[in-house]
Amino acid sequence: MKLLPSYIVMTEKELIDQLNKFQAIKPNSDWANWLLSNILAKSQQEVMIKPRVKLVSFSFIHQYQKALVPAFLVLIFVSTVSLAQTTLPGNVLYPAKILTQNIKLALASSDYKPVVRMQITKERLQDIARVSDQEQAVASLTQNIKQDLNAIPKELKNIPKKEIALKASQQVKEKGENLSNIVNQINLETQDKEELAKTVSDTQNQVLALILETTEKINQCPSYLQVNINNLQNYFNSNIDLVAQWPISDITKVKMYLVEIGDDMKAGNCLEAMDKIESINQLLQIHSLDSSTQNSLENFEQIKVETSTSGSSD
Repeated sequence: MKLLPSYIVMTEKELIDQLNKFQAIKPNSDWANWLLSNILAKSQQEVMIKPRVKLVSFSFIHQYQKALVPAFLVLIFVSTVSLAQTTLPGNVLYPAKILTQNIKLALASSDYKPVVRMQITKERLQDIARVSDQEQAVASLTQNIKQDLNAIPKELKNIPKKEIALKASQQVKEKGENLSNIVNQINLETQDKEELAKTVSDTQNQVLALILETTEKINQCPSYLQVNINNLQNYFNSNIDLVAQWPISDITKVKMYLVEIGDDMKAGNCLEAMDKIESINQLLQIHSLDSSTQNSLENFEQIKVETSTSGSSD
């Protein structure tokens, strides 16, 4: 039987000890910069020359390199991302910070996304307020910040449950209280700074209006429900022929919602009944638009017929 070389044979404990020693190796800044540059490279021509790093000579490394090399690269990437969190616009690692923020936003639930977006927006404003010589990077980041601020009220409005929407709106308002002060510290052209300040103010006003509106609906839930139920009854009684043209699936949805609204009111679940009222109102809006479009087309066809008839008689 052929014996293995002595450098290959080791006990499990020895292997674990060696792996622990390997994991203790800390990547330096050269490795971090090289890895980030290669990740962000747009073509193979942009790939930089890998810095030479001399690893501790463990005799077992070449036997387990298929597992150790990927693990080491992951370690380098994690370290790069960690270092990036303290960088500012214009730094080579700052795109990694933006990437981690975007990933965090993408993973947030729809109910909590506007809160995360406001927190990230505040962090980015604080970053650009701390630099004074990166005009291009600041200008680009400012445009993204304005888009995020405009998106926040829309995301809050799309939260279906009133209690969750109210809580999210209050958290957004709390996180955005001192944004105006941060904007004043940013090194921007006067016009750009005024536009950014206006966007911040508009967002804050919309969020406050949502808080007041949602709070009023919650406080007046019983009367709100009664008014809306009466309006629905009047609508269906006055538009029987129109409702009869709806798809069967939508008619079934309305019937189901009405039954659930009755059950919620009996159980005292006013807010849940309110959410179902909103769902019915959305269906009414959709079919009202469809009806309006159809009427416009019919009127247009009638005008064409009348015009054609008039032309023939002439």
